[in-house]
Amino acid sequence: MQIHQLQKSKWLKDKQRRRGRGNATGTGNYSGRGLKGQKSRSWFSMKPFFEWGQTSIVQRLPKARGFTRYYKLVQDVVIINLGALDADVRISDAMEINKQVLKDLGYIKNIKVFVKLLWHGDYAKHLTFKDIDAYSASAKVKMDKPGTKHSAPSKAPAKVTKDPKSKVGKLKIKTAAEKKVVASKKVVEKKVVVPKVEKLIEAKIEKKVTPKKVAEKKETVKKPAVADKPAVKKPAVKKAK
Repeated sequence: MQIHQLQKSKWLKDKQRRRGRGNATGTGNYSGRGLKGQKSRSWFSMKPFFEWGQTSIVQRLPKARGFTRYYKLVQDVVIINLGALDADVRISDAMEINKQVLKDLGYIKNIKVFVKLLWHGDYAKHLTFKDIDAYSASAKVKMDKPGTKHSAPSKAPAKVTKDPKSKVGKLKIKTAAEKKVVASKKVVEKKVVVPKVEKLIEAKIEKKVTPKKVAEKKETVKKPAVADKPAVKKPAVKKAK
């Protein structure tokens, strides 16, 4: 095998850069590593997220569990006004309007979006609406004129079934009449106290009560205070020389 017969391996996608083959290649002399220093050595290797002794970004970030969504959990609603449909020349009178037609006309980008019709603008056509998700109250008033038809919203709100055991909704303010009815239904049961046999036996037995002796208090005579005697000074003794 000769040099011109060598072939590139299949798994190599990027072009391999030749280093140390002259300054004209851009990576000559020092092969792109620079002059001296730790990074220029052949043994040099650095762990990921190592920042030369500084506390790394992984350690600086808080470690709270969970995550924050970059989008809100809010249903996106595409709003279409009746005035825009009435002014559109492409929409003829007594035409059926559904999501596919709105997509073809450029009002919506996808059939799966939530579409709501509003009343803004003049509306004189007699259109038939189908598969529209929601209508505003004022839009329904405009569409109630003869010739206009609209189907019920395709995505009706789900019915909320209350659990009979739950306490939600039971705390309601009652009127005075309701309170009287509730009070009349309540029956107060009186407790019957049955005397015990032991108490009857104890009543028959007379216990002797001994009076307690009262201790007599002795009178204490205070002694007169004696005046302190003056201290007698001793004569100073002279030392013999």
